[in-house]
Amino acid sequence: MRRKTSRLLWIPGVLLLGGLIVVPRAIMATATEPTAGASAEETTSPTELLYETPNPSLVDDEPLVVKPPLGLPPLSPVSVVPASNPLTKGKYELGRQLYFDPRVSLDGSVSCATCHNPDKGWTDNMKVSTGIDSLRGVRNSPTVTNTAYGKSMFWDGREPSLETQAQGPMINPVEMGNPNHMGVVERIREVPAYQEQFAKVFGTSVTLDGMAKALATFERVAALSGNSKYDQYNAGEIDALSESEKRGMVLFGLRLHPEDEYEPEVELQKAKCTLCHVGANFTDELYHNLGIGWNEELKKHDDIGRSGAERIGHRNEASMGAFKTPTVRDAALSGPYMHDGSLKTLEEVMDHYNKGGTPNPALDPDMKPLNLTQQESDDVVAFMKALTGEDRKSTDELLPELPPDKDGTVPDARAALTPPGL
Repeated sequence: MRRKTSRLLWIPGVLLLGGLIVVPRAIMATATEPTAGASAEETTSPTELLYETPNPSLVDDEPLVVKPPLGLPPLSPVSVVPASNPLTKGKYELGRQLYFDPRVSLDGSVSCATCHNPDKGWTDNMKVSTGIDSLRGVRNSPTVTNTAYGKSMFWDGREPSLETQAQGPMINPVEMGNPNHMGVVERIREVPAYQEQFAKVFGTSVTLDGMAKALATFERVAALSGNSKYDQYNAGEIDALSESEKRGMVLFGLRLHPEDEYEPEVELQKAKCTLCHVGANFTDELYHNLGIGWNEELKKHDDIGRSGAERIGHRNEASMGAFKTPTVRDAALSGPYMHDGSLKTLEEVMDHYNKGGTPNPALDPDMKPLNLTQQESDDVVAFMKALTGEDRKSTDELLPELPPDKDGTVPDARAALTPPGL
């Protein structure tokens, strides 16, 4: 009898030990595929839990039209919203429930909102995140703010979309702790109201595909942040920014509004921020080594970053210790900062940039001393704070009433907002 063989699912960057990427057995065992010589009985996988062919006659949903806040581009089909996952009202509501539902985690203690709380800048305001059993991760929780416009997800960019990103934490052993996706889907299938909603939204039973699409839809719509003081200024409200914020804006790398007669005595782009923080969402969606996490004594990176997510054949030493440029929108709400949460305040962030980062072999060539005065540094911080959106939705506004289990019990979505052990 031939031995059953499984294909190991490579999910890079999940755990990092001594600079090496380690994929836990719980994640490696998430799926099996037929291999040469193996019989069908030996390799069957419950794929119906992952994806089902929709039955259009069951669908009872309607499109969701979203007008983003001032300063943000439209959620255009294909370029922002995937053709495979158009926005609908039912899908948004389903995703909202799943986002706050702790039943998605193995022990019912953690929801997506545990680490990505709307009231905390869609993060958890912790150095690194805490998952089930009070286990600590190795990276700072990245914000969900405006990820609708993201070209890749996670600090190392290992996932290409919100749909694929949503699946990762479910089976991360130090986050939601599930050994595989099948168990998550089976647990959610036990909730009668979810079965009904999935039928109406997708024309299927509860599936991983549907869960991922619903969660992505909720995040794509609910986490939009715009209409900041800067956006109002940019739209012609000249007095929306203070003189300090205007000086910071120019230092950051942006010009004054043509109708603004204020003449700041500062150098345009002296802080070099727009080398990376560009566009409507203030990110180039690329990866840069700032020297954060470089261990000078051991001459190595504590976390190899983007390099660990690059496939063999695309590995680049320049990607060692490089991480994705985060948006600066709502940055005042999402601290601490950097991939390891090592910088507590925006002032510390500016100090790090002002000194030119931390020298290491892969340091980004644009990381050089800025020679900013204390006043100039303070002005840049003031401008970054002026990028805080005024149309943000609060946790109380978004927190749903979760559907009950078959026995009538309802999980406490609010309790899951507090990380285990805190």
